[in-house]
Amino acid sequence: MPEQKRVMISSTARDLPEHRDQVKEACLRQGFFPVMMEHLDAIDEDAAAASLRMVDEADVYLAILANRYGYVPKGHDVSITEMEYDRAVSRGLPRLVFLIDKAHKITIEDVELGEGAVKLQTLKQRLQTENIVNFFESPTDLRAHAISSLSKLRE
Repeated sequence: MPEQKRVMISSTARDLPEHRDQVKEACLRQGFFPVMMEHLDAIDEDAAAASLRMVDEADVYLAILANRYGYVPKGHDVSITEMEYDRAVSRGLPRLVFLIDKAHKITIEDVELGEGAVKLQTLKQRLQTENIVNFFESPTDLRAHAISSLSKLRE
């Protein structure tokens, strides 16, 4: 039996827990193993190093971007999410990128303002230039897109 391919699920966590659960389910339905920060044991390692290690151990990178840029560790200029994407690019991993659609319902708490919003917009433009992206209108819509994309990747 072939070894199960590992999918690194990358996103901000606070605003997208339901979305992350739906993508995890999509991975499992398509025979992929989801790799997620919330599955890590408590360890003495900073979040950026742990995230990059997970990308290094993955076979596929899957990004979900909504309205938050995410945590920028002290001494860095970019968020952990953008670091993860950069690592996936440098490794030449297949990349599946999903961006929130304007029709998706959100709350004000889910929206980052200021410098983070500017960096997020720049990152989204970059992702759309470097990848074919899908837009999702809800967590279940995201799951459907992820299942379809993973299915094609599996073939």
